[in-house]
Amino acid sequence: MPARILIVDDHDVVRRGIRSVISADPELEIVGEAATGQDAVRKTDELRPDLILLDISLPDISGIEVAIRVRKLSIVTRILFLSQHDSVQVANESLKTGAGGFVAKADAARELRQAIPIVLHGGKYLSERLTAGGPKAEQS
Repeated sequence: MPARILIVDDHDVVRRGIRSVISADPELEIVGEAATGQDAVRKTDELRPDLILLDISLPDISGIEVAIRVRKLSIVTRILFLSQHDSVQVANESLKTGAGGFVAKADAARELRQAIPIVLHGGKYLSERLTAGGPKAEQS
C-alpha cells in the first residue's frame, strides 16, 4: 500500500512541482493539497496522511504552528518541512516540533525522493545545503 501524502504550500506552482517530483513513485500517493495552515490542519484530520510535505511560510499560520497542531491530531503522521529558508536556525526550530526532516526548496528536486522514505520510516533528514558534507540522514 503506498504512503499517503499531503502537500502544503501556498504557491500552486510549488505544489505542482512537488507533485511532479514524487508522482511517478508507485510507493507514494498524493491524497491532498492545502494552501493555508488552517486547511492543512483540517485536511490532516480528514485524510490522515502518512506524511505531510509542509512549507514554513504560509499566509495564515506558520508551518511551525501547523506541525504543532498536527502532532496533537495524529502522532503517527510524519512531517517533512520544505522551505525557501535555508538557515540552520530555521531548520532546527522546525525539527523541534517533532518533524522528521527539513529540505530547502532549492534542493527539493534533487533531495525529496531521498528524504521522503527516510522520514516515513522514522529517520531524520536535513538538507544538503545545511550540512557541511552533504545531506544528513539518520535511520531509526
